[in-house]
Amino acid sequence: MSKQSANKGIVFFGVAFELVALCIGGWVIGSMVDQHMGWVNTAQTYLVLALLVGWFVHLFYLLQKFEKDNAGDDTQQS
Repeated sequence: MSKQSANKGIVFFGVAFELVALCIGGWVIGSMVDQHMGWVNTAQTYLVLALLVGWFVHLFYLLQKFEKDNAGDDTQQS
């Protein structure tokens, strides 16, 4: 296994950690907003959904970057 593929694995492990952290953070902050406003799981739900949408946009951007990098690596190896 090359160092470059190991680095990509670490990056994707970090992305998975981001997802868990965003879900927990959205849940905690949303719960505080719901308590303050007197709502029942409204802010919590919408905040987690908004954070997930942002995470997916980030994920697609990251995947496009890796595809570009891999395309560059393939032309250099030929």
